[in-house]
Amino acid sequence: MITRPNISRRCGFTLVELLVVIAIIGTLIALLLPAVQSAREAARRIECNNHLKQIGLAIQNYHDTNGQFPNGRTATNEFSLAWSYSILPQLEQQAVYDAYDPSFPVHAEENAGAMRVGLPVYVCPSRRSAGADRDFDNNGEGGGANGEPRRSAVRGDYAANAGLEEDMGMEQNDYAEGQGNEDEPIDFVGWHNDLSLSGPIFSNSNISARRVTDGLSKTLAVGERHIPPLEGDWSDEQRDSARADTCFLSGDNLRVVMRGTEDGLATGPDAHPVSPEQSGWRRRGTQVFGGEHPGVVMFVFLDGHTEALSIGRTGFAAVNPNGIRDVPNPSEPNDLDEIEQWGWFMAMSTVAGSEIVSD
Repeated sequence: MITRPNISRRCGFTLVELLVVIAIIGTLIALLLPAVQSAREAARRIECNNHLKQIGLAIQNYHDTNGQFPNGRTATNEFSLAWSYSILPQLEQQAVYDAYDPSFPVHAEENAGAMRVGLPVYVCPSRRSAGADRDFDNNGEGGGANGEPRRSAVRGDYAANAGLEEDMGMEQNDYAEGQGNEDEPIDFVGWHNDLSLSGPIFSNSNISARRVTDGLSKTLAVGERHIPPLEGDWSDEQRDSARADTCFLSGDNLRVVMRGTEDGLATGPDAHPVSPEQSGWRRRGTQVFGGEHPGVVMFVFLDGHTEALSIGRTGFAAVNPNGIRDVPNPSEPNDLDEIEQWGWFMAMSTVAGSEIVSD
């Protein structure tokens, strides 16, 4: 009998084969992961765009009902309400709107049903989800200063276009006519805003569509607001106030709900950090628009259409035709670089002025 030698069958992989398979899988993951992340960001950007469309439509409906766009904020204290509260009925949030009791400040327990409820329409999904984990500003004293629970207020990621300056309507040089002088307190009665500097929504605003001579389709209404990183040592109670990221329905801190265009757009989520050494007006990061989407910031215009504005765009515009001080002026050589870069953006923020944007 002829016997055959035993031939053992090899089972499994050799080390080399296993390493090859792992390398192939790693390469596939490296190729697929950016595509997955890109798809997720695209979906979040679409959702953010939809939120802005809803806000734009609500602002239009508010105008149809009240004959003007919403006031930026109703006061400058802890009883102040922002435009974001005023349009709640038009966003199908009537119950939240009705929960506010004007007899109490915004941070009071009596107003918890209005100020401490998360609102998905007011957050950018690329940054965070809806929630009520912000502090109240408390006139700059920080969270918990009036005994309210910490991290209990509604968050929000959008800001109204106040014009060239986020504090439009708060300084005497914002006005073209009136009584008094620059050393006297502002008396708003009898004054007329310089509409070549003004956006549609700012402190004490009463802008109607007929006053938007630049055109509704060419004037910004609301956009994503920049929330800057913090540098240095901050007390936990002051962190939200320092970043202008407090209760989004309150008008106590104007930079939470309004922004300006004179300083351009934030160049990214980590741009313009704020430190304890900076005073409020030096904190550029709390004054500008900016978002989480790579390379762009999302806006809705007064006519309801949305656009993603590139942070790399440039274009001169002859802004500030009346030569008002404290804002960029083409006749000032020191301002030209800024205007040549961001003039196009400044022109989009004013309701009048007939600025021509160069290519």
